[in-house]
Amino acid sequence: MASVLKKNDLYIFDLSKPLLDSLDLMSFDYALREIEVDTGSHLNEGKTFKDDQSLQQKGPSNFMRCTVCQVDFESRDVQKAHYQTDYHLMNVKRNLRGLNILSLSEFNEVVSKESESKLKDENTENELSSSGEADESEGVSDQESDASVNDYMESIIEDDMKKLSLREDESSVVSHLNTQSPYIFFKSNTLPKNEVLGIYKSIFSKASLSKPYETLESWNSQESPSMAISALFMVGGGHFAGAIVSHHRLNVKGNAHKKNETLIEQGVNLLEHKTFHRYTTRRKQGGSQSAMDNAKGKANSAGSALRRYNETALRTDIQGVLKDWEPYLSKCENIFIRARNVSDRKIFTDNTILNKDDERIKGFPFTTSRPTVLELKKAWCELCYLKIIPRPEPLIIKQTVQKSETSSKKDGTEEKQELSPEEKQTEEIVSLIKKGRAPLLVAFLKKNKLDGRFQLKPETKYSLAPTMLHYASQQGMKQMVIILITNLKCDPTIKNRLGRTPWDLTRDDDVRHAFQIARHTLGESFANWDESHISEPLSREQVNELNELRQSAENERTENMIKAELEAAKERHRSAKDIERGPGKMFPNIPSVQQQNLNSLTDEQRRRLMREQRARAAEERMKRSFNK
Repeated sequence: MASVLKKNDLYIFDLSKPLLDSLDLMSFDYALREIEVDTGSHLNEGKTFKDDQSLQQKGPSNFMRCTVCQVDFESRDVQKAHYQTDYHLMNVKRNLRGLNILSLSEFNEVVSKESESKLKDENTENELSSSGEADESEGVSDQESDASVNDYMESIIEDDMKKLSLREDESSVVSHLNTQSPYIFFKSNTLPKNEVLGIYKSIFSKASLSKPYETLESWNSQESPSMAISALFMVGGGHFAGAIVSHHRLNVKGNAHKKNETLIEQGVNLLEHKTFHRYTTRRKQGGSQSAMDNAKGKANSAGSALRRYNETALRTDIQGVLKDWEPYLSKCENIFIRARNVSDRKIFTDNTILNKDDERIKGFPFTTSRPTVLELKKAWCELCYLKIIPRPEPLIIKQTVQKSETSSKKDGTEEKQELSPEEKQTEEIVSLIKKGRAPLLVAFLKKNKLDGRFQLKPETKYSLAPTMLHYASQQGMKQMVIILITNLKCDPTIKNRLGRTPWDLTRDDDVRHAFQIARHTLGESFANWDESHISEPLSREQVNELNELRQSAENERTENMIKAELEAAKERHRSAKDIERGPGKMFPNIPSVQQQNLNSLTDEQRRRLMREQRARAAEERMKRSFNK
């Protein structure tokens, strides 16, 4: 049978009665195999029975029947009320776990026994309390009794499970949520057998997710509120779009087609909407300014300052919209938020009327484009229309076959040997040193009663860096070198198998200065510094002065190179011959690009040269303007 459903007929808040009655909820196991689970489905009244005579004998009353509890009903309202009772929910749980259902009398016996035992205990306590306190305690005892009954019923299920030797693992759970996708699937006799209808799980609340068909019925019933609303928010790249959308569509019959908007999107009823944009991202580079500051440090350009200001302004604008829409947000059934990162998401929950633990806050289960009003409409249509999709196929489970010992020996694979305690400690210490986690390293050494002379294991791997100080020096970690010597009192005189101390393993001036600072801090009595090969002690002030002198020398050397290149360029310009270029006016003072040989300059030197040339050109223009 070919599909006869139209897109406009699949709006989940406005489904036709025939389509709604044709839906049959699908349940799956862990391998996406469809499992027929009878949970008192509505389809009992719509199915065609093979035995017409038995149908006539049972009469019309059999159409309103709970096949889980095996109970008949006189009216549809009584049947709906039954599905909400603890008795029905108890039997549904037992049925899903493969257990026998309880009759109503057995269920009542369980409840009465537990209630009686609870009431006896409460009566003895009530005799010792005043009348006012007694009334209060009775109310509390009723609640505690209900909770204890539920616990008792759960214990019955657990006992039965043990008797049947069933395990509650993924392979034994059958549910309509085991779809390996963001959808819940429904079968329908209006579709071919190879197609099903899908609806997003995120459109349901946590309470309604366990009974999706009943929720669809309530959405499409006459008793449903006429002004049910939801909120949609999108933010990213400085763009923001937000809207309050009604669950009831607009009547677009007779509307003309628009270029960028379909009729279904025109039917989205937006009660409020707002969009704006702030310049917060770096052009052609992506990423917000705050992310760039966190990654590479705070920049000091005019553009970065503008982007930081706009990020704060964007947050203020969005939170202002939330405050203005507070009456709507308090009544929303769903609040969908699309934020690219945690900081963008915090805009909606930090110092706003929304709580981050609000169950109504959800994310879009699909990708979206730049935040616009049209994108909000597209997202709402994607969320609230049933999808006609192919029937899910069972997963192919690959069975892993373990190799025997003989085969592993033939392949030359050997089992990994377990590490010794010293090797495990070495791995943890090396990891902390690499990450620069000095406090955690100190705590780890104290916890395991180790000191600075600890030898890294195995020796074959750490022969060149047998100690923590050797390893930190070899890795060029100057801060860890200072901490290891001054705080953990590591011995700088220990040598590796080649006779080298930690000082000898580094060629970095900053690490060498760290050793000299440690020597100055601890004093000459701490160790035999001559054996450690460490140079004369230096204070931090002296090291800073040396660094400043080195930096100034490098800057002076760079300036001298630029001046030399400029002088050479001037000489080349003076000695260059004028070349005839036609009858036009000659400009001998302007050198050609080919006359400049800048290949020997670095990028920074070229930039400085160009800046100086532009400055000289500006000065020449100023002189000419004054001479006039």
